[in-house]
Amino acid sequence: MFENFIITNHVVDRYLERIGSKNKDVMKRIKRDLHYTKVKRIVNCGNYRYVFTLNSKEFIFIYDRGKWILNTVIKRSRQNADKAIQDRLRSV
Repeated sequence: MFENFIITNHVVDRYLERIGSKNKDVMKRIKRDLHYTKVKRIVNCGNYRYVFTLNSKEFIFIYDRGKWILNTVIKRSRQNADKAIQDRLRSV
């Protein structure tokens, strides 16, 4: 799942606002964050997949036309990340 996905321009623009670096660097950072050793929890809900990482980021994927599309990335505090995981699990 983590090798084949599409990163939308919205995600790249939001990530660039936060870190202020180049476009290729953003792609590398996103792929590094989604490495399997850094994933804390994956929640599947219909055609949505919520991936929570150890560094309190939430990646929201949408399954559309046979491909996973990275829709948005949310940076959370540690307390809010645990609450968000519980909320996503309740929605399933």
